Order: sequence, then structure tokens, then C-alpha cells
Amino acid sequence: MWKMFLLPLLLLAFTACQSAPSAPSTAVPVALATTNADATATPPVSVTLQSTTPVAAEAAGTPITLVAPGIGLTVPIEGMGWQVTQVEGERKAVWEVPANSAGWHLNSARPGTAGNMVLSGHHLLEAAVFAPLARGELTMGEQLLITDDQGHTFVYQVSEIGEPLPAIGSTSEEQARAEAYLAPAAQAKLTLVTGWPDFSDTHYLFVVADFVGTVQ
Repeated sequence: MWKMFLLPLLLLAFTACQSAPSAPSTAVPVALATTNADATATPPVSVTLQSTTPVAAEAAGTPITLVAPGIGLTVPIEGMGWQVTQVEGERKAVWEVPANSAGWHLNSARPGTAGNMVLSGHHLLEAAVFAPLARGELTMGEQLLITDDQGHTFVYQVSEIGEPLPAIGSTSEEQARAEAYLAPAAQAKLTLVTGWPDFSDTHYLFVVADFVGTVQ
């Protein structure tokens, strides 16, 4: 059974970075290209940006929907907490991933703000909302749209699809890499986390997308 995330308790301490209020900007069409010339990217979806500046944390809502239009994926989002448990004699924090939606790590950034917004989702259990990620359907340059409870939609672009990291028996270097994906950040970005491969749960998969702007 895939669980997220048996990592040291210190990871629970990170908070979302805040940004200054965004200045209004002229709406412009956005056409996103892949950031990796060797990757096959789905043609960009035509959207219009109201602003390319992250919103202020105090004005941000909570995420309710993730859409990857290039692969036809729509996933509901709900806030996700954790419980502390004993694992091999050590206290660990285990994130309680929702059964039928993606889970927003409550101590990560809010949509459209500076910082690292983290979403976890099952790829085998229950609704398996992140199964397409484990199957490799999401590619470099893909657009991801996050809608919040205030009706705002934010565009992110996939910039990294990490090498899967072992869930058990990982090296100290691999553990550090996993922790880095969940760490706070100065820049606005989105990190998706799920299990891998699509037929098992031996590894963690991390997908990173950079903030592009706010949809009008």
C-alpha cells in the first residue's frame, strides 16, 4: 500500500513563502513550449494571462481543482494533513493521502503565490487520481491549471519530471533529494507527488511545474 510520506518530522515545519502584492498587467496570450528540447510536449492550450506576477499570500485562496488539459486530466483537490507514527522505532510523519482526490499539503504554498505548493495523489489505490503520472503521460512543457476556491486559475508549466526515488532502502542522497522536492522555495512552483511504477509502489515520483501566471 502506497503511503505518503515517511520522512523526518522536520519536513513538517516548512511554511509557504510570501510575496508582495502583484501589480496589474496587460492580459497577454500565452503559448508555452517545452523546456527540454528532447522531450515530446503536448501542444499548448490557448489561455490568456491577467498577470505573470505571483499573488500575495494573504490574498490567496485554497486549491480545489487540478487540470492537465493536454492529457484530459481533471482532479479535485482537498487539504491534506498528517499523523505521527512509529516506524522502526523512529517517530515519522505520515501524510494521509485522500482516496478520491489529490491532497494539498497544508503547510505548503497556496495557489499562485511564491513558494512550493505540494500535491500528493494515489496512483493505484482508490480513485488513483495520479495514475497518468505513473504511466508517464505527463510530459515536459505540459500546462497545469490550478483553480482555487475564489474562482482564480493559475497556470504552471512542467519543468522537471524527476527520476523515481526508492520508497524503501533509499540512500542518504536519495532521501535528501526527496526532501528537497518538498522543501520551501523562493520561486512560485507546483510539485506533484505519487507512487511509481504504474503497476507497483516501490518508488516515489516527483513532477515540478513553474508558475507562469494568472488566467484572466
